[in-house]
Amino acid sequence: MSRHSILPGQPVTALFLLHVGSMDARLIGLSVERHWKHSVRLASELESARVVLVDCDRPGVEAAFERLSPHPRIGVVCYAFHPKDHSQRFPNRVILGKPLNLEALPSILAKAAHDSARTIAAPSLRRAAPLTQPAPPTIQPGSEEPPRVPIVTPASPVPAVVVAAAPIVQAELQPQSGTTAAPPVSAPQADPPGSLGHGVQTDDERDLCGALEDLPAHPVHPLPDKIFFNPDNYLIGHLQRAFDQASSTGRPHLIAGLPRLIGVRLQPASICVTDFRDNQLRPLSMAQLPQTTARIVSASTLSHISNHGTTWTTEDFFWNVAAWAARGRLPEGTDPYQPVRLRAWPNFTKVFMSPHALRIVALWVRTWASPIDVAARLGIPQRYVFSVYASARFAGLIDARKPRAATVEARTATPTQPTTNAAPPAQQQQQQRPSILSRILRKLLNAV
Repeated sequence: MSRHSILPGQPVTALFLLHVGSMDARLIGLSVERHWKHSVRLASELESARVVLVDCDRPGVEAAFERLSPHPRIGVVCYAFHPKDHSQRFPNRVILGKPLNLEALPSILAKAAHDSARTIAAPSLRRAAPLTQPAPPTIQPGSEEPPRVPIVTPASPVPAVVVAAAPIVQAELQPQSGTTAAPPVSAPQADPPGSLGHGVQTDDERDLCGALEDLPAHPVHPLPDKIFFNPDNYLIGHLQRAFDQASSTGRPHLIAGLPRLIGVRLQPASICVTDFRDNQLRPLSMAQLPQTTARIVSASTLSHISNHGTTWTTEDFFWNVAAWAARGRLPEGTDPYQPVRLRAWPNFTKVFMSPHALRIVALWVRTWASPIDVAARLGIPQRYVFSVYASARFAGLIDARKPRAATVEARTATPTQPTTNAAPPAQQQQQQRPSILSRILRKLLNAV
């Protein structure tokens, strides 16, 4: 996230988070606070926004677009894991890919707001707006007052939702009489989505584990690129480089250039120290950080941040940051069909626990299996296994050197064989030879 140079007089884009997850909302809020102060501001209400952000992968996205129908001048920017899958559902919409590119997002938001305002102001679209009003409803006998129908003036465009809903409103307001009339049918009403999403559990599962489809059970090549992520583009890549330099030099190292410092130290104990809180570290780990964003510097001590920062073990810290960066994907260069094993259990009292993580780890510490096999044995989506694999790999818990089958068979077969058969012939002869005491006794008996 580089700081954007904004020209004087350039308007600030008012952004409303209409239909996004809580993790994305925190990430964007952190970006606005630290890097987009002069280009983007968060609007508290939809009416005061110039552009909105919509996550197409979240349930209830249709209700979000219905909420936008009375505000045609507001620009819309959508994003999804697979933008092509939503291009037919929402034509003429800007759909970005996940994860969001935070460097290009401010300019995209400003362009969407400008294009929407300019398109609505065009005379051709004003003439194309419907100018007819819905037919007045029929007043039924015995009704005390006529049903109310929204009146639309020709000066403002009439949304299609309002026109289509007029007969439904009429049917709902008809008084019930003794005649055998069909019950009124009304369209299901959906609660308007909040600006920060629907629920924490749904947000964590979708935002932190993604929505990737499963791979075939048998190896296929080439593998789709969408199941991989490049660690060098995230915070976990900077942490790995800091850890490697600290291992080679034996000195603590700092990751500088971010809003707060992160320190890595291997001696006398392998720890990570940071001033970031959990609600700040998670969105930062999910964001793409170019190589020039942070720099790794050597330090003599970490006392200046350990006094008021949070101390983690390196294993726990790397597990969390890798899980938040992976989002249900694998690190580049990983073979999802190669059998591996977990060396040990992670500390689930300290680390992020994705769905089914306990079952995955319980199986993986006891057997050699590929991520695809683990998902098939447990009957769960593969993205949950991919998340655990990415976390365990950077935490140093993955053992990819499977022993040879012959060695394993020999070790398992040795205890079941009799001891006499396993002994060499010389040892058998030595065991059958009588002791010196028995030989002396035999000679004394023969001498008598």
